[in-house]
Amino acid sequence: MKKTTQKWCLRILVWLVAVLVLLGVADSCRVQEDPHRTLVQGSLQELNDSWTLETDQQAVYDIPESMGESLMLSIRSTKQKFSLGLRAADGQETAFYTYDPGSGPAEMRLFAALPEGAAGKTLVLRCAEPSALSAMLSSEPVLAAQTKLSGYYFRRSLYALVFFLLCVLCAVELGVLMVTMHSIFTPEVRHQTRVLIGLMLDAGIWILTDSELLALVTDRANLVVFVSLVTFSLTAPFTLEFVRCTIRNDGWLIRLPQMAALVLLAADAAGWLLAGQPMLWLLMPIHITVIASILAAFHTLVVSYKKNHSGEVRNILLAFGVLAAGALLALATFYSGYRGRTYAVCYCAGLLGFLVMLGRIVLHRIRQAINEQAQLENYKKLAYADSLTGLFNYTAFKYMKSRWPERTDWTYIVMDVNWLKQTNDQYGHRAGDELLCCAARCIREAFYRAEDCFRIGGDEFAVIAAATDEEAVKAAVETLRRLCAEWDAKEEYPVSIAVGYAMQAGRTMTADELFMEADAAMYQNKAEIKKAVGGISR
Repeated sequence: MKKTTQKWCLRILVWLVAVLVLLGVADSCRVQEDPHRTLVQGSLQELNDSWTLETDQQAVYDIPESMGESLMLSIRSTKQKFSLGLRAADGQETAFYTYDPGSGPAEMRLFAALPEGAAGKTLVLRCAEPSALSAMLSSEPVLAAQTKLSGYYFRRSLYALVFFLLCVLCAVELGVLMVTMHSIFTPEVRHQTRVLIGLMLDAGIWILTDSELLALVTDRANLVVFVSLVTFSLTAPFTLEFVRCTIRNDGWLIRLPQMAALVLLAADAAGWLLAGQPMLWLLMPIHITVIASILAAFHTLVVSYKKNHSGEVRNILLAFGVLAAGALLALATFYSGYRGRTYAVCYCAGLLGFLVMLGRIVLHRIRQAINEQAQLENYKKLAYADSLTGLFNYTAFKYMKSRWPERTDWTYIVMDVNWLKQTNDQYGHRAGDELLCCAARCIREAFYRAEDCFRIGGDEFAVIAAATDEEAVKAAVETLRRLCAEWDAKEEYPVSIAVGYAMQAGRTMTADELFMEADAAMYQNKAEIKKAVGGISR
C-alpha cells in the first residue's frame, strides 16, 4: 500500500512538473528585444498600460519617433463598432480603420496597418461603448513593424503549432497501425482507436484555430472562429465516446451530455449557414456541457472502478483528473476577464496530459490484441502440427484437400514407413519414434519445394505438391530413397519408405480419386520392397 501511494505521488509530481515546463516554454516564447535590432528595425510596443483615456469612449497613444515605418497595430476586436485614427501635432485627425461587427470578425485579433509617417503622431482608438473600450485596451494590443509583429505572434502561438503537429503525427501513426494490423484488432479496439484518432485531430485543430497563429496567414477570421467553435464542441462527444466504449456503458449519464454537445454543434452550424457568422453566444453553453461531461464521466468511471477495480478505468480517471484541472483553470481564467495565453495554454496542458494517458490505454489494448493473435496463431500451429515429427497433421491434410477446387495441378505423393511395428518390437518404441522422425526429415528434405508435408497416420505420410512435370516428381522420389539409404547405413534400425504418387496432369479426377490412386501405387511399392528384402535383416 505504501509503495502504491508513493507511485501515485510520483506520477502526480511528474505531471505537475510537465505542466510547469510547458507553461515555462510557452512563456519563453516572448520576443526578447535586441537593442541593436531595435535601433535598426524599430521597436515593438505592448500597449496595455500605455493608453491615455480622453473620454470613456476614446483612448490615445503617442507613437514614439523610434518606432519607424510600416507600422501595424494588433488588437482584439469586440462585438461593438470602433475606429482607429491618427492625430497630428496640429490636432488634425485622420481615420484610417473602421470596424463593423456586422461584416467583420467577432472577438478575433485584428491587424490594422497604419499609414506611412505614423511615427511621432498620436494613435486614437474610439469605441461605441465604454465597456468595449475597456475590453480592447486590456486585450494585449501590440504596435510594431509588420515583419516584427508576425514574428512576435508566431512565437506566442508556437505552443499551438507544436501541439497541432504532435496530435497529427500521433493520429497518423495510430491510423497506419490500425490499417496495417486491421485483421488482428477486435471491433472494440478498432472503434476505440478510431475515437482516439478523431479526438487527437479534433483537439489539435481546436488548439491551432483558437490561437492567434492563423490570423497571420488568413483574413477569413469568421471561418477560423467557426472552426474553433466546432472542434471545441466535438471534444466532449469524442471524450465521452471513448469512455463509453472502454467501460461498455450506454447509460443516459454518458449519452445525455453527448447529445447536448451535438445539439449545440448543430446550432452553431445552422447559424453559420444562415448568417455566415459564428454563434459566439453558444460558448457559455458549450463550456457548461464540457463541465457536465467531465462530471458525468467521473461519476461513471468511479462507479465502474468500484465494481471491478480495473487498472484501465483507474488510468482513465487519472487522465480525466489532468483534463479537469486544465479545463477548470482555463475556464476560471477565461471568465475572470483575462484573455491572454493562459486560457489556451491551460487547456493545451490538460489536453496533452489527457491524450497521452488515453494513448497509453489504447496502445496497451493494441499490445493485448497482438499477444492474443500470436497465441491464436500458436494454437493454430499446434492444432495443425504433428507433435512428434513437426510436419503438418491429418487435420491440416483435410484442410488442404478442401481447397482442391482452387488448384488444378496438384500431385499426391503417399508414403509409408516400412517395418515400423518390427522396429518397435525389436528395438523399443523409442527407436520407433526415432525412425518416424528420421523419415520425416528425409521427406522434408526431398520435397522441400512441396507446398505441404503431412503425417496422416501412424506410419503414413503424404505430400501435396504443385507439380506438372513427372520427371521432377520421380527425381524427388529418388532423392528420398537416397536419403533413406544414407540414414539406413548409419542407424541400427532399418530406414525404408514405400512411395507412390499420382498426378492430375489435366485429368478430371477428384481429390479422393487422386489420393486413392497414389495410395494404391504406394502399397504396390511396399509389396515390392518386402518381396525383395523379406524383413528386418539386422
